[in-house]
Amino acid sequence: MDDTSPVQLWMYRAAYLGIGMAFILWSIIPFDLSAGALPVPDIFFCITMAYVVRRPEYVPVWMIFVVFFLRDILTQAPLGLCTLLVVMGTEVVRGNIQAFREYNFGLEWLWIGAIFVAITTTEQILLALTLSDTPRLLGQVLLILFTVAAYPVTVGVMKFGFGITRPRPGELDAWGKRQ
Repeated sequence: MDDTSPVQLWMYRAAYLGIGMAFILWSIIPFDLSAGALPVPDIFFCITMAYVVRRPEYVPVWMIFVVFFLRDILTQAPLGLCTLLVVMGTEVVRGNIQAFREYNFGLEWLWIGAIFVAITTTEQILLALTLSDTPRLLGQVLLILFTVAAYPVTVGVMKFGFGITRPRPGELDAWGKRQ
């Protein structure tokens, strides 16, 4: 059984919120004003997915919604579009959590990459259908490649740096809740 107390659980949740706020602030500060800069991988998406796969009780759906909606507001992205798609992606993972626990890391990485590709593609299609400005295709492809490549590094940092690992068999029920 998991011996995480309610105080520790809320500390992990507060850490997730703090990391989210730091990444939001990092993304709105203009570090490079050149037009041809390479896109930065969406590390916070990687952190969110790694949390959901490893410890879903640390990041309830309302917390993911709040952080990504605030990111949409502060980065002036289409309000709620990315939030909706990320929440849907995390809920797909959460709904299939037992399968994700049985996957080796390569298969997990493939699934998370496929989910990010689906999120980015759906976002681009919806923006194009509404005749909104869409980012360049090359920039989006590079964003996908960099984000998918950053996922293993993010998982490694979370595992070896912060000790956030997959739950042991029998530790969580089928819905990702502690027993």
